[in-house]
Amino acid sequence: MAKRRPPKVQRGDSSVEFKLLVEPFEDSLSRRSGVAFLFRTSEEFQNFPYELVVESRQDGSKLFFDITGLRTPISDFPRPGPAMCVCEIENLGRGNYTIVVDRRGKQVNQFRISVNKGVKLLRSTNQRKFIDIFTDRNKWALLEG
Repeated sequence: MAKRRPPKVQRGDSSVEFKLLVEPFEDSLSRRSGVAFLFRTSEEFQNFPYELVVESRQDGSKLFFDITGLRTPISDFPRPGPAMCVCEIENLGRGNYTIVVDRRGKQVNQFRISVNKGVKLLRSTNQRKFIDIFTDRNKWALLEG
């Protein structure tokens, strides 16, 4: 039996399928801090905000994220929204890091970031990109662009 694809809301002409927000986080209650990587789809789904499945790992100064697909949300409450996933890396030290994002083994995008008091995008190394990276939550949250 073939899998059914979730219904989607139309979007602009952009070929970028995903958006990634990189920002520091600090939770004083649990005494956790680090860098959060918030992934979302550029498209919004009509019925449910599906869960984006992303596997992460770190190898020295390289951070690997594999986007493997979508998962049906646990909530029974229908509402439109993008698919999202949050990956947190605790105690990420200051310095420069390479972010490698793999889209289902089909395409890879790389970015360089600098982590200091905040996070700064240094450069993107791909011409054919499927993901945009942001360090500003307001720009990341916009549906278009």
